[in-house]
Amino acid sequence: MSDLVSGRYPDSEEEWLLDGQPAPPFRRSISRRDIAAAFALPTTLLNVYAVPVQIGDIFNFVSFLTGVVGATLTHSWVAVYNGVGTGAALLAQVADNTTATGWAATAQKLQLQSTIANLGTVGTPQGGGTAAITPNAPAVWGIAVYQSGTTGNTLDGMPSSAIAGAVALTGQLSLYSTGTLAATGTAPAVLPTMTAAVGKVPYLVLSKQ
Repeated sequence: MSDLVSGRYPDSEEEWLLDGQPAPPFRRSISRRDIAAAFALPTTLLNVYAVPVQIGDIFNFVSFLTGVVGATLTHSWVAVYNGVGTGAALLAQVADNTTATGWAATAQKLQLQSTIANLGTVGTPQGGGTAAITPNAPAVWGIAVYQSGTTGNTLDGMPSSAIAGAVALTGQLSLYSTGTLAATGTAPAVLPTMTAAVGKVPYLVLSKQ
């Protein structure tokens, strides 16, 4: 194997080092070093942000940074889907927050109502019958952040691209997509019709602990 260090490539992922070297690693929508904007979350829209996950990842929490509380809100929740496009399946949701101001102005760490994992199903070896239904593979999941009401919480994130979803090349997945969703405290079982959107991307983190 070539010497990655002398080849001027890091032998440890830099964001993992800044995270304090957690085991297992965190997965995130953007680098923490890319936080350069704060914005009010659009309300009564299903805001979905792409997060790459790796084989064997297991998560119990979603975290983000809230700078300013919202106003006249009826529902505030986060959910994780197994993709970012129309029809992606719900994996887990956090409890609905019905406080009128939404989340407090601080770092948030919300527990998912069930553990989620990127694990393939086991098939029968050596051609004995059933193949794996879900293969072991890295994936891109979607974190949905939803609030209904007048003014959403202000979240820390990165500035918006001028192009919907920040898609530069055919085949790239949208970093930010939206779908219409009436006021509700329950995440839909599958993502509704989703459209790549122009908008800022918050710093969202999936973690096991």
